[in-house]
Amino acid sequence: MLETQLGKLGLSKNEIKVYLALFELGKCKAKKIIDHTGLHRNLVYTALEELVSRGLASKVEKQNVLHFEANNPKALLELINLQKSIAEDAIEELKKKQNDQPKEIAVYEGEDGIKRSRSKTLSYPAGETLYVIGSKASSTPEMETYWRKFHREREKKKINFKMMYEHGVSPADMAWRNQLELSEAKYLPFQIDLPVWFAFISDYLEIGIPGSDPLTFSMRNKQVAGAFQKFFDFFWNQQVVVESGLDALEKTIYDMLNELNPGEEYCVLGASAGDQHKEIQKMYDKFHTARIKKGVITKMLVYHQSYEKIKKRFSACGDSGFKISKLRTFASAPPIPMQINIFKNKTFFIIYSETPTILRFDRKEICDSFQSYFDEMWSQESYVLQGPEAVRDIWMEAIETGELRWIGARGYFIDTYPKLYEEIEKKARQTPGFKWKNITDPGVRGHKITKYPWAETKFVFSGPKSPNVVWLFGDKMAISSWAGKEPTLFVSTNKQLIQTYSEYFEELWGVK
Repeated sequence: MLETQLGKLGLSKNEIKVYLALFELGKCKAKKIIDHTGLHRNLVYTALEELVSRGLASKVEKQNVLHFEANNPKALLELINLQKSIAEDAIEELKKKQNDQPKEIAVYEGEDGIKRSRSKTLSYPAGETLYVIGSKASSTPEMETYWRKFHREREKKKINFKMMYEHGVSPADMAWRNQLELSEAKYLPFQIDLPVWFAFISDYLEIGIPGSDPLTFSMRNKQVAGAFQKFFDFFWNQQVVVESGLDALEKTIYDMLNELNPGEEYCVLGASAGDQHKEIQKMYDKFHTARIKKGVITKMLVYHQSYEKIKKRFSACGDSGFKISKLRTFASAPPIPMQINIFKNKTFFIIYSETPTILRFDRKEICDSFQSYFDEMWSQESYVLQGPEAVRDIWMEAIETGELRWIGARGYFIDTYPKLYEEIEKKARQTPGFKWKNITDPGVRGHKITKYPWAETKFVFSGPKSPNVVWLFGDKMAISSWAGKEPTLFVSTNKQLIQTYSEYFEELWGVK
């Protein structure tokens, strides 16, 4: 009865076990609670932190050891009052957002993907304007045929069109766009070959990555699309002074550092390790040493190919605890040689090539727009990664946490990508105390994945083999799917999702 009542108050199954243990044991160390409840240490510590944060328990440090005890049970009433207050605040915020449209994020492959994405812009009402930056989407005869059909439909629907080309585009292409109804085209005010294209209308944004098999990313969000429209309008209406060269890049980043005080931060959208140029790598090593010494914070959305390198850079430059150097994977796009820095109402683009190019904007509205986009991407709890390199990177990240738990791993990656796995095995051997636990089927018995000194395996499953594997490590969970040509990873930091899968793992691990 008591457990049911606590559950109705919003406590999870593990929190209830730990909370009741505190009443039975009195003030005690976490180890005593672990032994008493039989729960995994990570689950106990997670439950304790939740109970402390809700005011239901307290922790006291004695001789460098934490002791925990339950607070007065009346704290349950305070919890309900707090929840009521939070709910009332949430209701007011939700009312404000009630008319907002939900986000829709999609990924399209190939030229057919470009057509599917762009055709969605024709569903908007007459009088709306479609904006396009860059011409990479129209590089084949098949696509040119599609564009002519697309513009005939656009004209019928009375949708306006504005486009800015790179300078390499022929005057004939420019003239053709300007001859169309409700259409204007001009060159970008700087001579740069853009590595991407952008298209947006109302609440719809499209970002394209060119190539033999192009990728197109789309998002339905009015605030984000509005940010890119401000960016477009700035270029459309004004000439922009562009700086280039290593000296210009060095001056730009140190000007930013000099403007920021200790404890202030700047954000980077689409960071890479600077692999394009050894001098740039050296410059960033020196810069981050100075930044960390000064105490300036950075928050970076990093391309996953560069995540480990940038992490090592920050550690080598003096922030091994990552207290002021915060990284998250920028998982929604493949790497392009461009990043956006945002700070103190200022924004600058760095376009990496043999000679880096920097575009500076000192306008608050542009900074606010990109800061809003950055914040939205930073706060995402879940994202998708693709390819064997993504699996390798997640595996390497998991090793650093000290423990990796799997449900359903069968060693397919080890067999299929032995070269990539060599890096993982090397890191595991060099990480003291690392363990991986795997719950799988008897068919994996004797496989290499079960034979390491750090490996523990339980053969619980029988029947058909699932193409999916659940990963649990640190504050993340992932589900990898091997149903396609290349692996796909769904990664999440959602606490409730992690808790659910952790409890499922522990129940299976306890099966005899």
